[in-house]
Amino acid sequence: PLPSRDVQYSRANRKNLNNAMNSLSNEGDANAIEPSEDGILVCKILRRFPFGAKCNAVTEGMEFSNNLGFITLPSRQGATFAAIRRGVENDLDEDMLPSNEKGIPKRWKFYVPKLGPMSVKQEGKIGSALDFLKSTTDDAQLGSGTASNPLKVVIMDV
Repeated sequence: PLPSRDVQYSRANRKNLNNAMNSLSNEGDANAIEPSEDGILVCKILRRFPFGAKCNAVTEGMEFSNNLGFITLPSRQGATFAAIRRGVENDLDEDMLPSNEKGIPKRWKFYVPKLGPMSVKQEGKIGSALDFLKSTTDDAQLGSGTASNPLKVVIMDV
């Protein structure tokens, strides 16, 4: 005699549950999704206020910066600071970037937490921006470079 429908249904559910549990523990045939897998890099571009700028209490809670917008790049692992600069210059509107009183765009540099300004010469030499920034800080708010948790990249006026 064949097993009843309820028994077959129960076995199928148990098998699905076992497969799901194995994938979470990385046992069995299923592999967990690695957070380091490559994909689109999403960066939130923040402008650091000049040293000594007067900030109100609300601004101080935002680490002395304001949000200029975001950019996306095709590779989280391969995106360098030079690629992020090209993305900022190509994808953000001119009125989003710092400019002087005549409307001429100001020069800017990347600001690396705990290290300071990065030279333009260093931008292409350092390698992966995501890996480098993660190595300079243990701040959980840095982000992972995904759309739901963008990498926070800080720029500063020169």
